[in-house]
Amino acid sequence: MASWSALQTDLGDIILRRLQHHADRVRFGAVCRQWRSCARQNAPPPQFPWLALPDRTFYSLPDSAFQPLPLHLERHRQLPHAQSSCGEWLVFERMDGAYTLVNPFSMSTTMVLPRLPTEPSHAIGDPPPFMKKLVVCSPNLVAAVVGAGWPHRLALCRPGAASWVVVAHDQLNSLHDMIWHRGKLYALHDNQCRLLCISVGEDRDTGEPNVSRVDILAEGSIWELIEPPSPLLYLLESDGALLMVRRGDPNSDMQNPFVGGDSVHYVGLGLERATEFTVFEADLARSRWTELSSVGEDRMLFVQGWCSRAVRIPDRCKDYVTGDRIFFVSDAAARGYNECPYYRKKVSFYCSVYDMRKRRSQMYLGTKVRPLKGFPVAWLFRGSSERAFINK
Repeated sequence: MASWSALQTDLGDIILRRLQHHADRVRFGAVCRQWRSCARQNAPPPQFPWLALPDRTFYSLPDSAFQPLPLHLERHRQLPHAQSSCGEWLVFERMDGAYTLVNPFSMSTTMVLPRLPTEPSHAIGDPPPFMKKLVVCSPNLVAAVVGAGWPHRLALCRPGAASWVVVAHDQLNSLHDMIWHRGKLYALHDNQCRLLCISVGEDRDTGEPNVSRVDILAEGSIWELIEPPSPLLYLLESDGALLMVRRGDPNSDMQNPFVGGDSVHYVGLGLERATEFTVFEADLARSRWTELSSVGEDRMLFVQGWCSRAVRIPDRCKDYVTGDRIFFVSDAAARGYNECPYYRKKVSFYCSVYDMRKRRSQMYLGTKVRPLKGFPVAWLFRGSSERAFINK
């Protein structure tokens, strides 16, 4: 009987192309040296994200079993809890206030960031600075939206540096969302949904990153369409276009639903209620936002406060995966598992999907989870470190 290691390379290629899930590709490479070599030589096809759950499991779309998230946190000291994710990274705030970024697809891949700066006027009792958004632009540049007693501002740093550079620029206050695209930062400003293009340079004397230019690309035309309470807004790129996704969520409380008092705890409750989305594309020629009726038959959007992405449906999946949909989870649930009374108890978790053609949302995935302190609900998108994970 022939050995599995004698499998012909071209046949191995065919098998790999049919494996939808990253975990299955990892198992393929673990069989033997020849199969591992075959997996390394074949770049992975476009993949769907993992959905990381607060019980340290993940779900791989489009249809997968719940599996343990491959985290070995004993290798990393002082990681009390995760903030959320940015692309392929889980962001952990350490006990000393600094941050460690851990790639669950390659646990040997980490990045260390300094603690957030405080305002000179910061006094005892004032709220500490917090990170609203983190973007890993490159191995040498990280950008964040930070806030505390001031409007949300842009901060830049080099991984491993001792401090952040908080950008003092009138147009870069009150930032809502931000992405890195084609060598520049793009951000949504709270004022009239302005789309800003931010060019990042380097200080000639210190070598620290700085902002060399800010341009307004689009603004204003949809402000009158947004009625209070303000909806959630997400910025993302899809096939070269810049999209703003407006989420009208009846389950979102503008006041933090987890601070106690008379607030309602929405964890495990909200996504049965209707959530609506409107998608706009930046019309750069006219400097305005244009509403879209579709995000594309071959596209799916995955939105969440810290990281949103558009994913193209691979040709091999088009027979059973439907495009023109938006996948989402409860942002309130993602923020509140650590503080709400459900911590350490089994609670209901929901992931839902909005159909752009039918203009309605429905539950896509429901399960019971027992939240572990500090682990967020987050999308994880595999990046360039996948090969290192296959080799483990």
